[in-house]
Amino acid sequence: MGKLLQVRVSAFTVDPSRLEGAWPALYALAYPPANDYAPARKGVLELVETLRARLVAGEAPPAVADRLKPGLDKAESLVRALEDALAAWQPGKAQALTEQIEEALDALEVQADRT
Repeated sequence: MGKLLQVRVSAFTVDPSRLEGAWPALYALAYPPANDYAPARKGVLELVETLRARLVAGEAPPAVADRLKPGLDKAESLVRALEDALAAWQPGKAQALTEQIEEALDALEVQADRT
């Protein structure tokens, strides 16, 4: 690492505008239209974080929160593993984890859409 220049391995959402179409029920739960709370960036990783914040704050019906908890726990665990893989400069592992995170969100969308 240089004094002024740093190399990082990172993951980011290429097109955040596609989130709502990919996971409409999760997106609506995380970013309801009448709510002012929304992070500056609305990416895949931020979606997981925002969903947890909304559930912890009690901003989802209890039945929905109970139904989503296991899948959200899994998604958060995968996000932590992704962050660890990136920190350890393991891009192959990180790539595999991005796919697992998206699959976890697909499964979570099915649970959220049962409302």
